[in-house]
Amino acid sequence: MLGAESAAEKEELATYDEVLHNKSLEYIDIDLDDRVKVNYAKFEGLVGKI
Repeated sequence: MLGAESAAEKEELATYDEVLHNKSLEYIDIDLDDRVKVNYAKFEGLVGKI
């Protein structure tokens, strides 16, 4: 049986997996001229804040 910490980690990973799956189905256009902050915003929920 999973401990409380392991269950919480499993839930966090499942949530992240769902966000990652949904983003992978999108066509995300990035433009290097837009700089990092603009392009990072397009991957909200997948990358850490800068």
